[in-house]
This record gives sequence, structure tokens and C-alpha cells, in this order.
Amino acid sequence: MQNRKFLTVYFSWSGHTRKAAEKIAAVTEGRLFEITPEEPYSKLYHACLIRAKKEHDSDARPAFTGSIEEISQYSDIVIGYPVWWYTCPQIILSFLEKYDLAGKNVYLFNTHVHTGAVGTDDVKRVCRGNVHDSIVGNHLTEDSIREWLGL
Repeated sequence: MQNRKFLTVYFSWSGHTRKAAEKIAAVTEGRLFEITPEEPYSKLYHACLIRAKKEHDSDARPAFTGSIEEISQYSDIVIGYPVWWYTCPQIILSFLEKYDLAGKNVYLFNTHVHTGAVGTDDVKRVCRGNVHDSIVGNHLTEDSIREWLGL
């Protein structure tokens, strides 16, 4: 992969984003990091929806556990998330504000039921990396991952 080193970062509420992230990490032979909220989201859809809306409307930055040592070693960061309120969950912005991704290629993917690829504009507001437009990650294959990431 010509001196490229990948880190796949994801937040998953229902498991769909996790599956896509695991596929991407396997293809890139990169490290996988799950963004885990300090205060877990309810597994009840309606309760989660209410919290996500409040966080979105207040531009909140929910705290998460864990950290990435020496993020500087990675050339390419892939970030995945479910679509919440037509964009990325606020916890993605928490991650992006914690780590300086300047000079890195940042690839976005999202999983959803009906929305399409969203979240790029919100990520670009807080990320200094070379942010590529989000793609839909629901049905990624090894070939589509390789094409998307230029492998």
C-alpha cells in the first residue's frame, strides 16, 4: 500500500457501522478504533433519537472513552458513523476536535436506512485534514473499498 498506514475509526449504535468498519480495516490491514461514549446511548430507538436530537441542536460534544496513541503514525484515517439527524452524530465531532488530523487523508462513510451520504460539511468544519466526501457504507465490498481508497 505504498507507505500508507490506515486507521479506521467508527461509532456504531446498532452494529451496522461496526460491520462496515471491520471490513474496511481488514482490506486496509489497518488498526480499528471504536468511539465508545462515556454515557452509553439507550438501545431503545426513541430514547436514543431524543438524546441525539438534543445533542445536535445544542452542538454538544459527548465524551468518549479510550484514546489513540501516536495518531501521527497514520497517513489515512477512515471514519464511519450512522446517520443521525441528517449528519454525523455529535460524538464524531468530539473525536475530530480531540485529534489533529492536519496533513492526513480523511475518508468518511456512513450507514443509514434512507438518507444517503451525509456529514461531510460538519466534519470539514472541525477537521483540518484532507476530508473526502462521505460515501454510503451499507454494502461495501472488498473491491469497492479498494477503489474508494485508491488501493
